[in-house]
Amino acid sequence: MVDKAMTFIVGELNSLLSARFQSNEKMAILSSLSNPDGTVPTGIENKVVLTLINVERESTTSGGNWPVRTKEGSHDRLSPPLGLNLFLLVTASFGANYSEALKFLSNVLGFFQARPSFNAQNSAAFPREMERLSMELVNLSTHEVNNVWAILGAKYMPSVVYKVRMLLIQEEWISERVPTVVGVGTQVK
Repeated sequence: MVDKAMTFIVGELNSLLSARFQSNEKMAILSSLSNPDGTVPTGIENKVVLTLINVERESTTSGGNWPVRTKEGSHDRLSPPLGLNLFLLVTASFGANYSEALKFLSNVLGFFQARPSFNAQNSAAFPREMERLSMELVNLSTHEVNNVWAILGAKYMPSVVYKVRMLLIQEEWISERVPTVVGVGTQVK
């Protein structure tokens, strides 16, 4: 599900950027910013790079696991859905062309300001398994930005962090069969 959410967001950004800059080339990609050996990955130059930097459990989705009635008439207990927030680093990787990096980053900021949430009604390509995704700009201090880039093992480039709220994951695995109540029995003696 994480992959589908990230791929959808990249697709939406590519639609915007290709229309805005009249290009058939994909300008937004999913990628890390450094390889495990510390080298720069190929293919990220002159691109807007989206990198997953953290996954957080959304605490507001911790409901009980109520029995669900099946088509056959029995009742099964499913685990409650897992709500996740994804922290997405959006980087304008334009090397020495700093003004071009700022131009692309500005377009990304404007896009998510104008379209802060996505669902099936406002996005034709929205994944049917999802209900909604919301984009929330995250304020990071200079110290926190330094830590993010140090952890990534990359040199700083113009970037911004978004919290993608809320991805629900629900597997239909039965955790328990619940006996069906067929009647109320009372005895008077």
